[in-house]
Amino acid sequence: MTRQVGITHMKKNRISSIGFFLGEGFRNIFLHGFMSFAAVSVIVVCLIITGTTALVSYNINLNIIKLQNESQIIIYIDDTYTPEQAREMHGTIMQVDNVEEAEFESRDIALENYRKQLGQNADLLDGFDSENNPLRDAYHITMKDPSKVVATKAALESVDGVGAAVANEAVVAKLIQIQRMFKVISFTLVVALGLISIFIIANTVKLAMLARRREISIQKMVGATNWFIRWPFVIEGLVLGLVAGGIAFGLEWLLYDQLTGFIVGNLPQFTMAKFEDLMYFVLSVFGAAGIIVGVSGSSLTIRRFMDV
Repeated sequence: MTRQVGITHMKKNRISSIGFFLGEGFRNIFLHGFMSFAAVSVIVVCLIITGTTALVSYNINLNIIKLQNESQIIIYIDDTYTPEQAREMHGTIMQVDNVEEAEFESRDIALENYRKQLGQNADLLDGFDSENNPLRDAYHITMKDPSKVVATKAALESVDGVGAAVANEAVVAKLIQIQRMFKVISFTLVVALGLISIFIIANTVKLAMLARRREISIQKMVGATNWFIRWPFVIEGLVLGLVAGGIAFGLEWLLYDQLTGFIVGNLPQFTMAKFEDLMYFVLSVFGAAGIIVGVSGSSLTIRRFMDV
């Protein structure tokens, strides 16, 4: 019976302590309302800037991958080969490293496609037919990894029967360069703005601790542990971070929808992922970022004031 009463008493003390920490944490927020507002605002701005940059980078990356996948190598078969011999080369071509698909296009089909492309000027090809066709049989090669276009083109050119290979290496290289550039920009912004947010949170908590410096000294003199003193300030940073993350998520959603409408309206060929498909990921990242920034900022300040 005595043991049961002791356990119940411990549980009540824990609940009471949690209530005290939460109460003190929220009191700290309202005690310095302007700085708390400033901290939340800065974190929101930082999250929106980094989030928007990351989402734009993600969509650019998707479109780059799409363009890379659409980038093909066209190989033209030696004109001494008959259409039957050209078709028989399919197996050999598929064995070349990095070749995912090889679609055969006969010279007759190529001539008809060329006529369609010319449209009203198709009469320029009058006199050319299956008996008099200057074009060659060809294969349209789709690569597994478009970044290896140079090596793949060289390997295909070494295949017996291949007269020439054409690939837009410069375009693919430029796309890869843009892809890498946006990754660096996104990473740099995340780090820089994250540090700014931590700095603002740290200064907000610093003001709260300065205002309660004497109270903290008294608490330490009567035997309060460091963690008993720390928890309200940790909760303060945590709440500020969570509030900022939630606000940033809502604003990011609105901004992304507006940005999507603008980009798609002006660049129809540019595809944008739906925010609904990314919302849970964005929410979890913003929430986690808010918590990390808030707790990190408050923890850095608390350590400096624990020697009072």
